[in-house]
Amino acid sequence: MLLANQISSKFYLDLNEDKLLLQFYEKGEEIPLFEQGFWQVYRGVVQLSRINPKGEEITLGWAIGNTAFGNLLEHTGVDRAQALSDVYVRWLSPQDIEKYPHFGRILLDQLSRRLMIAEHFLTITGLKRVEDRLWELLLLLKQEVGQTVVNGTRLTVRFTHQNLADMICATRVTVTRMLGDFQTRGLIVVDRDRHLIIQDVLKSSN
Repeated sequence: MLLANQISSKFYLDLNEDKLLLQFYEKGEEIPLFEQGFWQVYRGVVQLSRINPKGEEITLGWAIGNTAFGNLLEHTGVDRAQALSDVYVRWLSPQDIEKYPHFGRILLDQLSRRLMIAEHFLTITGLKRVEDRLWELLLLLKQEVGQTVVNGTRLTVRFTHQNLADMICATRVTVTRMLGDFQTRGLIVVDRDRHLIIQDVLKSSN
């Protein structure tokens, strides 16, 4: 959904950040991918994945606010970009970047941030125990999309158990069981809107 009739590069430079012309995608919608250019994420979470030769979808990570994504940024290529929440993004073409160097500087910072998140994500997926992968993922999400509330940090995006399972290469049943265990141990709670709250407590090993 386009929030303006045209997306003009000049407008991006002339307007304040909160007035930039953006495109809106509802939770669950796919964001089109092109061979050239970049999507800048203004708000929300976009899950990035690719399809392996067996036809299985593999989660590569995600792009959050103040990061960018596009196939030119991904060494392995991205086959699918799906909004995990309501998302506001804006498209920048190579011509935009060439004409307005300001875009290049912003994209460099956003790319660096996304690569740092991706590196952390790869470290998490390399952990042997599924419980450790899930807990470290929750801590990463707490850092990146968390909002401070009483006694903890609320994830501003409502992730399904399947979303979390896909991110850590686990089954939905396993993630559901482990989240229940985390709740029993007082590590997390679920609010009335079904958002996870990471409690301000230390996790001890079993």
